[in-house]
Amino acid sequence: MAVQELSASGGMFWGKPAYVARTPWGPWLAVLATLAIIGVGVAVGGVIGSPLGADWRPAGVQSLELLVLGVWQTVVVALTLLCSMFFGGRAGEVLALGRPRGAPGVYLKALFLLAALNVAVSIVQYYLFPRDMFTDLRPFVGFMTGPDWLLALLVVGIGAPLSEELLFRGFLLSALAGTRFGFLGAAFISTALWTSLHASYTLLGIAEVFMIGLFFSWLLWRTGSLWVAISCHALYNSLIVVVLRYVPLPA
Repeated sequence: MAVQELSASGGMFWGKPAYVARTPWGPWLAVLATLAIIGVGVAVGGVIGSPLGADWRPAGVQSLELLVLGVWQTVVVALTLLCSMFFGGRAGEVLALGRPRGAPGVYLKALFLLAALNVAVSIVQYYLFPRDMFTDLRPFVGFMTGPDWLLALLVVGIGAPLSEELLFRGFLLSALAGTRFGFLGAAFISTALWTSLHASYTLLGIAEVFMIGLFFSWLLWRTGSLWVAISCHALYNSLIVVVLRYVPLPA
C-alpha cells in the first residue's frame, strides 16, 4: 500500500500537525469513486422513494424525504468503508479514524472553537444580512416539528455527519492531500465538493457551509483524527434540530 505521510504528530494549537494521510488511492481515481458513491446512493434512495420501493419502507414513517436521505447516508457510509479497504487499504488508516492527539480534552477545545465560530458568523449575519439569516433553516422546520422528528434527529444529527465526513474529509481528502495540492488544496477541493451538496442554500448559507467545512478540515489536520470533526458536525446538526423543534423562527 502506498503511504503518503504529511507530517509528524503535534498539538492542536502548537507544534506540527498530527494528520498523516495513508491511502492506496490515487487522486483522480478517488474523485471518480467519490462521485460513484454519491451516484449509487442517489439511485438506491430514488428506488426507495419510488412506488417500487413502497414495500421496503418502514411502517409509521410519514416523511419520504427523510427516509430517502437516510437511505442515501447508509449507502454512502457502507460504500465508503468498503472502498477504503480496496488495494490493501485499512479503513481506520485511510479514513483517519484513530485516537486524536490530546484526547479527550481535544474534543472540548474543538467544541469551544466551533461555538465561537458559530457565534461570530451569527453576529455578522444578523447585522449584514438579517433578512436572510434564517432562510435556509425554514424548509427544515416541518421535519423537526412533525411526527418524524426523531428520524430527523437521526438523519441530520448522526447520518449526515458520518456519511459526509467519512466520504469527503476521510476518503477523498486523504487521496488528494499527498498530491501537489497539499493538505490545504485537498481541504479546499473536498470542502467545495461537500458544499455542492448544499447547493439549494442561499449564497450566504453556501458561504457558511464552506467555512465550516474548512474548519472541520483544520480539526482533522491538527488532531489527526476524523472523529473530532464528526463529533463537532454531529453536535452542530443536532443542536439545529433541537432549536428548530422548540424555538420558533422569527417572522
